[in-house]
Amino acid sequence: MNEDSVERLFATARRAGAEQTPAIPQGFAEGVLQQHRHRIQEERGFFRASMLSIATALIILGTALGINLETTGLAGSDDQESTVEMAYALWDPAGN
Repeated sequence: MNEDSVERLFATARRAGAEQTPAIPQGFAEGVLQQHRHRIQEERGFFRASMLSIATALIILGTALGINLETTGLAGSDDQESTVEMAYALWDPAGN
């Protein structure tokens, strides 16, 4: 916005004066406040739902990782034992 338009806007505002104050409908402020409170409640609900879904996802992820680590740990020790047994089986027939 250039300075001429701003000056024209200020001049129009000065000429308008205080005698033309617009009337606010009755209950307007209460309606705005009620909308604001409703929006805050929606945001809180969204935040709670988001936190709940994140916590659920972390629990599921932790459980899945825990199960995988447990099965990997058990299978790893079994695999090591069977590998050792296989090595002994291959080594003994060779006469060593």
